[in-house]
Amino acid sequence: MSGPFLQRRRPWRLYVLLVAAGLVVAVAAGLVTETALARRQHETLAVPPVAPLTGSGAAGTSPAAGTSPQPQDGGPLQVLPGTTLAPGGVRTGFPHTLQGAVSAAVQDWSQIGSDLSPTRAALIGTAIADPSWHHAGAALAAGVQATRRGLGLPASGPVPAGASVTFTAVDYQGRDIAPGEVTVLLLAYYTVTLPGQQPQTTVAVYPAVMHWARGDWKILAPAAGGPDYSGLDAQPGSAQAAADGWQPLDQ
Repeated sequence: MSGPFLQRRRPWRLYVLLVAAGLVVAVAAGLVTETALARRQHETLAVPPVAPLTGSGAAGTSPAAGTSPQPQDGGPLQVLPGTTLAPGGVRTGFPHTLQGAVSAAVQDWSQIGSDLSPTRAALIGTAIADPSWHHAGAALAAGVQATRRGLGLPASGPVPAGASVTFTAVDYQGRDIAPGEVTVLLLAYYTVTLPGQQPQTTVAVYPAVMHWARGDWKILAPAAGGPDYSGLDAQPGSAQAAADGWQPLDQ
């Protein structure tokens, strides 16, 4: 369906939700699970909420296998910058700690979700994907093209002035913690801006399975039929978000 059809027939908020859903399906080839477009009630969660990550600030340490997550002390988790600037402007080189895994997920998703350049998306995919995820760059590039089409923009070429998408992670959770792998959930704002229109923002849950490979945290290719985290969708800072186990990020 064309952009003009979307603009003419659908309410603006639903339009933005559909674009975010395009990011869910296409840009990350399944890394994002859900938006409010397909929100479920909290009582039907496939996976129950858990406590936040433990040991997030312990530099040089890795998650302990079988460790049960415990409440984090010291306030929001400080997002660390990667030590190396990779092609596409994305950073790599995060410490082998839980804090490093969360930081890598935040940085990677912020880059993926705030980009409308297929060429740059391909470079980002090459830099952040696990070695086992073949053709990640091509998948991300195709996803950006799909997002642009959903916005009514040309699939390639320069982005019209005033058009942008922005991903802003606010809270996090951790699942399936192991020495070399952890699932990081991010609660984030996704903002769409089109020429001559006010920015519109939705809130969604964005997962990333981070794997320690080649001395860094890399994103694994999404597995079909993975857990459904959609019921954890909540307004950041709300009582419901706290009850669901979301913990704040400092970046």
